Amino acid sequence: MSDINIIKKYLRIVSLLGLLLLLTACSSKKANELRLQGIEELQKAKYEKAIETFNEAMEQSDGKVGELQFDILMYRAEAEYMSGDLEAAEKTIETLRQVNGDKDEYIRFQSQLDAKRLVSQATEALDSGDLETARARLDEAEALGIRNDRDLQYDEVVYLEKTAQWEEAYEEIKSYLNQYPDDKEAQREEKFLSTRISALRNNEAMTAG
Repeated sequence: MSDINIIKKYLRIVSLLGLLLLLTACSSKKANELRLQGIEELQKAKYEKAIETFNEAMEQSDGKVGELQFDILMYRAEAEYMSGDLEAAEKTIETLRQVNGDKDEYIRFQSQLDAKRLVSQATEALDSGDLETARARLDEAEALGIRNDRDLQYDEVVYLEKTAQWEEAYEEIKSYLNQYPDDKEAQREEKFLSTRISALRNNEAMTAG
């Protein structure tokens, strides 16, 4: 092979490598742009849309696996969790743990998932009137560090009502409404509990008199 042909072949290889690097860079840039878009949607509580965007970001990765992809999957797990799709979030975090190891953030997220399932079990127990199981599940969930969960907080109100702890239930529903003031059902519960507290206090006053 002549020197000219060798040079031409070398230039073709360099050109091809340059094109591949350019395509990879463009792909990574697009994936990161979609990642940022998904995070913004997640922050705006557009959970389903965020999941779609994170999936699109993963598609742009063309099978590449690295810190960017792990980060995108972690955000997708959060969006799935917030959307109420615990099964999907479970699968995503399992994938991350298998591929990237048991990172602290993955373990914490797994605990959050486990706690959320316990809260769901507590809700079912309250609905069926099994107060003992409901109390146990709520305590277990709190022990896993999910104290600020909305469903758990509301279940606490329901449990306190069902066990006739009216004062405690009233304080709990007020605290809940401070965080979720637009919850119509909670607003009705507050009115009911307020009436109940007033009646109890009037009876106590009459008895004392």
